[in-house]
Amino acid sequence: MRRLMTRKALIWTTVGLLAAGGAAAVKFAPAKVGLPEDFANMDGTLLDISAALGMKLDALTVEGRNMTTREDLLAALDVERGAPILSINVADAKTAVEALPWVKTAKIERRLPDAVHILLEERTPYALWQRDGRYTLVDRDGKAIVDVPDADQSLPLIVGPDAPQHAAALFEALGAETALAGRVRAAVRMGARRWNIYLDSFESGIAVRLPEGDVAAAWTRLATLERDHKILERDLDFIDMRLDDRLVVRIHKDAAAEAATSATKKKAPAINAGPKQNI
Repeated sequence: MRRLMTRKALIWTTVGLLAAGGAAAVKFAPAKVGLPEDFANMDGTLLDISAALGMKLDALTVEGRNMTTREDLLAALDVERGAPILSINVADAKTAVEALPWVKTAKIERRLPDAVHILLEERTPYALWQRDGRYTLVDRDGKAIVDVPDADQSLPLIVGPDAPQHAAALFEALGAETALAGRVRAAVRMGARRWNIYLDSFESGIAVRLPEGDVAAAWTRLATLERDHKILERDLDFIDMRLDDRLVVRIHKDAAAEAATSATKKKAPAINAGPKQNI
């Protein structure tokens, strides 16, 4: 135990001497137990001395990594096992790791004598953004994460150049009516002003044209109409809710044609087929 304590004391004494010796060239920042964050400009001989005393990278631990690959993380850190641990620029490493697509925030700690610990907060996919013929996962903040090859049915689809930045506010308003929100399959941003919502299916579902303002009120109004009158059970092409004092709907073309044909048949006069007559 005395031998171990002596080694630890020697290491910290060396750290103090290195910090003092490189004070003119070292940028100081708040750090754990007062250790300077940046030893990158320290004299190579001093770094070699620290490594000889055991202060070299031997263990790299990561917490919170689910989607970020090991290879991407190591490439961002750009460090090798056995490198002097004091040569690792913590600030630069943090910047590089946070530039990775899945990483929202990163905290990096040197744990002397020989370990670096990384705590990651990764981004959570919130919606699927369709643009230019491809799909991109975006988070709640509207940040694009990564492109994906196919649509993910578990995520709502959003369309429009500025859709990611406004999606969270939209889905928060829609969430007030849980049953109706569960039927939303896509949201298309129209003219960077308002939304068209597609229920049940993006290709063939009912399009709900929402107003520019007070989306929550319009959505509640639709939910009430559905509860009281089952309006969404009708074969509709779209429901226009942009006006407060009226509701505009259009029946699906096939249903309208069928209804017109049925009405014509009912009104057509009966023809009595009698014997031929010369006129």
